[in-house]
Amino acid sequence: SRPYRPTALPRSLPPPAAAPLFLPAAMAPKPRVLIIGGQFSGTFCARDLKRKFHVTIVDCKEYFEYTPGILRAYVKPCHLDALTFTLEPVIERSMGVKFIWGEVKKLDGVNKCALIKPIFASSTEEVCFDYCIIC
Repeated sequence: SRPYRPTALPRSLPPPAAAPLFLPAAMAPKPRVLIIGGQFSGTFCARDLKRKFHVTIVDCKEYFEYTPGILRAYVKPCHLDALTFTLEPVIERSMGVKFIWGEVKKLDGVNKCALIKPIFASSTEEVCFDYCIIC
């Protein structure tokens, strides 16, 4: 008995089509991160993760407030503008991250989905994620 030797395909036939074993980094879908809380830690997390993840921030306040500086605003009320700003323009336009002004009503870690009620909406919406950070 002779040992088995595979034969090459004739040159006239194209090689069989095969599914790629991996996707290039530019084509691979980014994982989704849901960040609950848009104050210091939430915005810093979003800033650092936005290159490698699709980031969504949910916060029940529409503004950022530097709380330790509030005492200074009592003495100098014009300083309050330097201590607060609206989150949506900064997070969405400057950082390029999705912002939802609303409350998380239910967090399902098994199915990786959150039920969110936007502040002025009567219904809730479901946001799915791969990772969730609670700040």
